[in-house]
Amino acid sequence: MVVAEFTKHGIPVLAPDTLLEEVFLEDFSDGLIYAPVVQDGSFLGFLFLEDLDIQKETLKTVGQCQLEKAVHSLKGSQHIFEALPIFQTVGLPVLPVLGDDGGLDGILRVESLMAVFSESYAFQTLGAVLVLSIPAIQYSLSEISRLVEANQAKVLSVLVESDPILNQNFLVHLKINQPDLSRVVATLERFEYNVLEVHQSIEASSIDKERFDQLMRYLGI
Repeated sequence: MVVAEFTKHGIPVLAPDTLLEEVFLEDFSDGLIYAPVVQDGSFLGFLFLEDLDIQKETLKTVGQCQLEKAVHSLKGSQHIFEALPIFQTVGLPVLPVLGDDGGLDGILRVESLMAVFSESYAFQTLGAVLVLSIPAIQYSLSEISRLVEANQAKVLSVLVESDPILNQNFLVHLKINQPDLSRVVATLERFEYNVLEVHQSIEASSIDKERFDQLMRYLGI
């Protein structure tokens, strides 16, 4: 899963001396609104096409426009996981992909990455999601997986981020291949894991519901 596999080639490029009156949104397929600007093989930036009508009233050429600078670029050999933080840093929905000679080889759109993840086995497989808050120093994916697998379940994917409330903690998002996570949650909590959220499409298992009903009867509720 390298960048080259998802690079879009053959995108029309603009030169700085291209007249704005010769640039049309329709020339860029698939809803692309950032056109690459290239001079002598060097990538200069992207022209934001949705501002064309306004710019045509006051400017004459592409070179006179304020271009969106992509201070970071990609190589086709990079893994797509490396591209995600670059998109975040640059703040654009498109990034230039440069060849070995430094010239523009194509572009990578953030939609392409989203499609990769949404079509992956982990996202397509039925299951449920839970979120843990764990002190960073105690985080061990192997230990979490062991506890999950003790309940005949498997961790399909993991997303780890900083906890915005507890700075020393990780928020660990787990996609698990079981629609009912009640037993997994019980096991994790028994080992003192802090389960913040559980997202599942079914109600608690009949056994857990029965236990809950018994408790309610005991309390006289």
